[in-house]
Amino acid sequence: MSIEQGRDISELFRRVSNIIRIGKVISVDYTKAKAKVKIGNLTTEYLPWLTPSTAAWIPLKNGEQVLVLSPNGDLRMGMILPALYQNSKTPPAHDSNKITFNVDVAHKGAISVTGNITTSGKVTATGEVEGKGKKLSTHTHQFSYNAGETPSTATTEQPS
Repeated sequence: MSIEQGRDISELFRRVSNIIRIGKVISVDYTKAKAKVKIGNLTTEYLPWLTPSTAAWIPLKNGEQVLVLSPNGDLRMGMILPALYQNSKTPPAHDSNKITFNVDVAHKGAISVTGNITTSGKVTATGEVEGKGKKLSTHTHQFSYNAGETPSTATTEQPS
């Protein structure tokens, strides 16, 4: 085998080894949706991360373990496939029937729910709240008071 062939085999081995690598996110540029990943002693340049849809924003966090996928084994062309559970970053839940987020979730557009909604926090609305044809902003109650009752013990009549 010639020296040139040895270099070619070494380069081929290096590229194949770089096709899929596991590393940890060390820096995130949220404006550009790119992150740097530390893989052993190597740190990548800022690479884009894959997402289920460009309509979704699921940001990476420092310390998350990820896969770096590199076409032709060239890490400069790499893409980040988030994220892998690990001892320090365990799943937020273990229920196979629920999707669980341990972060604030923001959504643009309409949401339709069939079923119950339960919250242990408050509900805040900047728009109108309506149910069964009644609008919260215009809905009133009429109170009737009997002798000796105070408003705190008054009974509510049928809403108007």
